[in-house]
Amino acid sequence: MKRKENGITIVALAITVIVLLILSGVSLSMIKDKRGPIKETYETTDAAQRESILEKIEADLYSEKVKTGKTPTEQELIKLIEEKDYGTVSEENGEHILTTKDGEYKIAFSEIIGWK
Repeated sequence: MKRKENGITIVALAITVIVLLILSGVSLSMIKDKRGPIKETYETTDAAQRESILEKIEADLYSEKVKTGKTPTEQELIKLIEEKDYGTVSEENGEHILTTKDGEYKIAFSEIIGWK
């Protein structure tokens, strides 16, 4: 009597391992790519943090407009930024630039909505 055995052959197992190695290689190369998902995540996070700082400054600017009824001058805006401890203001190429206190972001006054 012949007995029929069910199971996986060594050839099928080898093919499966090879396919999995190819797929993992392709996946790793995509992740480490210059435009991969990890790099995009860091870039998106940086942009969101910078935008958050910008929105806080704009909210403070609008608050000052409501209090005083007029748009603050450059000096008043600089004072407001320093009071709120967003960073330091310097002048580059004739324009005021805010450098955040961690030094990571630079925001030009021209980027602040509602300013001028």
